[in-house]
Amino acid sequence: MRVLLTRPLEDSRALAETLEAGGGAESIDPLIWPLTRIAPTGTALTLPPTTGGLLFTSANGVRALAALTGRRDLPALCVGKATAQAARKAGFRDCFPADGDARALAELARRSGIREFFHPRGRDTAGDLKGWLAETGQRVTEAVLYQAEETGPPPAPVAAALARGTVDLVTIWSRRASAILARHFSKPGAGTEARLDNTGLLAISRGAAEPLETSGFRRILLAEAPDAAAMLAAIRAYATGAGQ
Repeated sequence: MRVLLTRPLEDSRALAETLEAGGGAESIDPLIWPLTRIAPTGTALTLPPTTGGLLFTSANGVRALAALTGRRDLPALCVGKATAQAARKAGFRDCFPADGDARALAELARRSGIREFFHPRGRDTAGDLKGWLAETGQRVTEAVLYQAEETGPPPAPVAAALARGTVDLVTIWSRRASAILARHFSKPGAGTEARLDNTGLLAISRGAAEPLETSGFRRILLAEAPDAAAMLAAIRAYATGAGQ
């Protein structure tokens, strides 16, 4: 099965390696078209001295913060298991995963007993951690440390596979990426012609799927949870026919 991965390049490469090393009976051939690239926006950083914990809503936030400070002693509350894994890889010692979305992370923060957090985030973000935690008297200092920039047309092998209709499954990991892909598909002659009548769309959430609902996919599937583990499970299920 040929699956198109559309996350930023580093994340897509890691996903491709995981899929190729899956060890199952299914054969999965990942293609990569990063619809966005992650660009840092900060060059210096000092954590507020009263910070009691960190809030990470993505691995990009982990990497951005780790590049700007040597502090690794604060508890890292992470949106999900993949982000917690990225935090451990970056050297953060105490990492605690939530159940995959910003609301779950806010609930984890409420239960932690920590009163002041630091949240390194992107320019665009889902949810309002600062507002939600203010309701319980917890303070969140935010810093925009990166932004997702559009990358442009697909690599030639991806464009050819889409034009021939030989991509079995397209994966979408955010509403913004979905909107970018929808715009590409709506531009005739722009190098993104796609035959989608035999192609499925797998989205991380209903909101992420919406911009592509009228693009002509054979079927639209949603992950059982808004996290990487559920997306990987759905990709594997589709490859074995269980998700089709």
